[in-house]
Amino acid sequence: MKTKLVSQNKQVFFTEDLKRKIKDGLVSTLKREADSILHLIDNFPAEAILVVEKILLCKGHVVFSGMGKSGLIGKKLAATFSSMGMPSVFLHPAEAIHGDLGSVRSDDLIILLSKSASGEEVVQMVPILKSQGNTIVLFCCDEGVLTKLVDFSVKLSFKKEACELNLAPTSSSTLMLAFGDALAIVSSSLRGFSKNDFARFHPGGSLGKNLLLKIGSLVNDIDPLPLVYPSTPFYEVLVAMTAGKRGVGIVVDYQGQPLGIITDGDLRRACESGAAVFEKKALDIMSPDPKTISVDIKALTALELMEDHNITSLIVVENERIVGLVHIHDIIKAGIKRT
Repeated sequence: MKTKLVSQNKQVFFTEDLKRKIKDGLVSTLKREADSILHLIDNFPAEAILVVEKILLCKGHVVFSGMGKSGLIGKKLAATFSSMGMPSVFLHPAEAIHGDLGSVRSDDLIILLSKSASGEEVVQMVPILKSQGNTIVLFCCDEGVLTKLVDFSVKLSFKKEACELNLAPTSSSTLMLAFGDALAIVSSSLRGFSKNDFARFHPGGSLGKNLLLKIGSLVNDIDPLPLVYPSTPFYEVLVAMTAGKRGVGIVVDYQGQPLGIITDGDLRRACESGAAVFEKKALDIMSPDPKTISVDIKALTALELMEDHNITSLIVVENERIVGLVHIHDIIKAGIKRT
């Protein structure tokens, strides 16, 4: 695709013909990458099953290593394995032969990535690792010196790079990435890795928050609780609700147990009576039987409760004692959402 960009008034813009050629080029490249994966499926390496066995039996870390683009894939796979409950690290071959080999233990499983099954730095690592008892596996696309040095290799059947020059690692690196992801998924599944396990390693992500964040973490203990009694006058109800900064008042009995809740909507309805509203008490305007939730309940459960009952606030309790108030905006702001 050698079409030149067309310029006018010193502004570069794409012609419709160029846009079409760009789209065709992108789609064609994606198809070549996809075809490479389908070709691998049709020529599935039997050694892959043995790799899963080694991963499941590994008592140490799964150590990925490779140079160049293969190394970048190794870094990604190490992160994926670790996030799915299988401790894993990336070892750069050049750094390894200058001291970092000391970080590898004898019970670690070594997975080398090299399209050509070669690489001076990688080759230098192998005898040292083998001498301390490490099992070494190779992911490659061609036969090379490494295939004779490692314990066993997994050759990923490969025809041609997606690069039009058949030079830049594209389809080959895609194969290693996809194959590595498949290993991670199957191995973690066989180890019984669950959603809750995944959440423990991703507490900052939306899934982690949905599964782990408790409602007690969202309770604001700085603002005063907007507590009023059934006999509290209308004006004092307004003062308490304003101080609480949640637009809600909680009506309690003299033992501190919740009797009702007063929302902005309750206030507006009360005001329909005109000046007589100032004669009303909290008991007259509250909505009875307020919804409560314990501090140790998940925030996601609180969100579901609010949405199912079309309410915006919940009274938070601990050991039958009111400790706070949570608004739906607090939960959404924390990144909690229904899936």
